[in-house]
Amino acid sequence: MAITVENVIVELRRSLPSFVIDPEWEAEVLPYPVFNDFARFICSEAEVLQYAVSEEERSSLSKVPDCMVFLENALADGDSAVRDLVRECVESMSECPWQEQIKAYAGPLLAAQWRNRL
Repeated sequence: MAITVENVIVELRRSLPSFVIDPEWEAEVLPYPVFNDFARFICSEAEVLQYAVSEEERSSLSKVPDCMVFLENALADGDSAVRDLVRECVESMSECPWQEQIKAYAGPLLAAQWRNRL
């Protein structure tokens, strides 16, 4: 199924139920503030990765791997507006002190976005 700007919030909620979306933003279909908040969520989830000693522990303590899968799928299956949202999310995540831990989970499309922002 193609991810569009009209259904991206629904897809995000379905993929990552632990990410709390502001109900007003969801009701008004405001994906830009949702994705800015999502970038902050990913950054906060990445902090614990520096203390985990195994991949199993990383996966159980943090949602970063799942978040990166969602963003990779959004780049692969999203329309141009969704790809713009992901680019903005990458831009916001690049300010995160734990961005190296986040990048470790980036798929090829997401990694390319990260490189291209330089």
